[in-house]
Amino acid sequence: MDTAASRADHGNDDDPTADSPRSEAATEDLQDSPIAESAAVDADTDLDDIKALPGTGGPDDGGDIEVDPSELNLSGDSIPGHPKPGEE
Repeated sequence: MDTAASRADHGNDDDPTADSPRSEAATEDLQDSPIAESAAVDADTDLDDIKALPGTGGPDDGGDIEVDPSELNLSGDSIPGHPKPGEE
């Protein structure tokens, strides 16, 4: 059950799920916020790469950020300096 008391118990104002499920008004506020002021955007993110913020679409919307293909590792190999899953 989501109540004001249970939300207050979270103790973390940065928790994006603290007021979940969001009301339509809260969602509109998020959608109208400038991208640079969004809590969903890290300081090191290039704002020009952001196409949509998380939560501005459907309930499973993770947002849209263009990622440089050189930063992706789709080969299944471990990242240099990191063990493969299951290896220590």
